Amino acid sequence: MARWLVTQVDRQFSATDLDELKQLASRGELGRGDMIQPPGASDWLYAVELPELKGLLPSSSDLDDDFDMPRSKVPSTLLALVFILIGAAGGYSIYHYSVGIKETNLELLAEIALTEMLVTAEGVTIRSASESGSSGVGSVAKDEKVQLLAKRNDFYRIRTNTGTEGWVQVNQVVPAYFFSDAETREDYDPLYNPDNYVFVKNAGWMQTPDQRADNRTLFNFQLQNKSKFDMENIVLMATIKDPNGKVLETTEIAIGGKIKRFEAAMVGTLKPDLRADPEGEPRRLTETTFQEMLKEDPSLQERWIDSIEVQLGSDTFEQASIDLLEVRAIPKKLD
Repeated sequence: MARWLVTQVDRQFSATDLDELKQLASRGELGRGDMIQPPGASDWLYAVELPELKGLLPSSSDLDDDFDMPRSKVPSTLLALVFILIGAAGGYSIYHYSVGIKETNLELLAEIALTEMLVTAEGVTIRSASESGSSGVGSVAKDEKVQLLAKRNDFYRIRTNTGTEGWVQVNQVVPAYFFSDAETREDYDPLYNPDNYVFVKNAGWMQTPDQRADNRTLFNFQLQNKSKFDMENIVLMATIKDPNGKVLETTEIAIGGKIKRFEAAMVGTLKPDLRADPEGEPRRLTETTFQEMLKEDPSLQERWIDSIEVQLGSDTFEQASIDLLEVRAIPKKLD
């Protein structure tokens, strides 16, 4: 489900819909200077720019007391200085401090501009799954840099400098691109919110009598990438429902390969060559990657089908769907 992204000071979270944003504003938990990204959009708006929130946000005079100059010791890096300023000046938006920090300044922050984030919360637990109640696999300290691996819902999959991999909530880390100008923020947003730029298109499903007997379902669909970055590490969720719309079963589907920038790709299955490998497993791939493989070995065409088969435990369902669950944008510097 597409969500509204909200950035406040040094944290980011998502809201389900406008009604939730209105509730936050009514409770005073949303400020005029907070940044909001509507579902499917690449641009960020100030909360005060949304007509639906006008009259619910605090007046500008209510914010005057928050504009005190921060007091903190001098840190060792430019990025640390920015974070300390933001943490000390309650009520300021991240973007208030981002004015004037251009792409050239991001380059001074080395690779953190593209692939890394800074931990902004104390005692962050790295979790085994993208769920708050999942078991911990380690921890990461405040102000430590972590590498971004993928995004799933409101969690980032990260790797620490010691090699620990797992999931942290998006509001526990901040990417350096937040401190750039508006154009750069728009350019690099897909790295940190890739799920806002990849869409399942033209999805359909079918079952032959034999497949229904074995609880197998064929899905046909495209994946569309509306960003400036190639995408990979794609995980989808197949859901089946009864005639009343009740969810009967869900299953995750990993898709190999990539989707090129600003392109759409069908997803299919490369069946194994059982003569060469009797234990071989089918590979679910984007057509983009399959076409690259086909150039090296044209005989692969004989084993390619332009759909994927999913084994589901329920034998009586009337509705089925495919949704994006996880994806990663491949980092690169933009011209």
